[in-house]
Amino acid sequence: MIGFKSKLLNATLALTAAIPLATAGLFTSAGSAQAYTGGFNYSTSDRNPSDKVTLSTLSKNSVNFLPDPGAILLTDQTGDFTSNSRGFIKSFQTNPFISPSGFIDVGALDGIKLLSLTSLDPATFASGNAGIDITFNFNGLFEDGSKATGHIVFVTQDTNAQATYNNGGIINASFTGLAVTTVPEPAALLGLGAVGAVMAMSRRRKSVIQ
Repeated sequence: MIGFKSKLLNATLALTAAIPLATAGLFTSAGSAQAYTGGFNYSTSDRNPSDKVTLSTLSKNSVNFLPDPGAILLTDQTGDFTSNSRGFIKSFQTNPFISPSGFIDVGALDGIKLLSLTSLDPATFASGNAGIDITFNFNGLFEDGSKATGHIVFVTQDTNAQATYNNGGIINASFTGLAVTTVPEPAALLGLGAVGAVMAMSRRRKSVIQ
């Protein structure tokens, strides 16, 4: 009986020892799966002569682009966005904010590398070099599940922009912004998996000995 318990214990320990390795493989695969990485800046201008300059207006209720969607120029691209210098930006509602809301289609209007807004912070106002800066910070999600964070900054010559905004008026402005993907740390996920495996090993060993 003791021999049987010993063999069972050894088999259990061998199986449990393999758990962290399997977990490591799982998280390695997840980390290397197709998920966008990198980021880009974007602005009103576009190098394509066939595109109209994208104009923008905002109010307390919405942010609007004309045309809609409007062409944008991507700069300082990194990661999976290095091959894209162009995109399209879409109007969205701010009050109330509706999530998810299609925002930037990177490359072409094909739904690939489509960034949707999932949360939007209230507008902040500050004096800038070219006028009044109106900033919206956001969180977003690409169509492949990659999370993103960023901001869009509107620049207006309306010195009373905050009062105009609060009173429901329309503000004409140029815009620029940044979007960056966020990736969970594989090491942190692996650590959690290893801790779980050790706990399972401890429970199984105790059960076999008893």
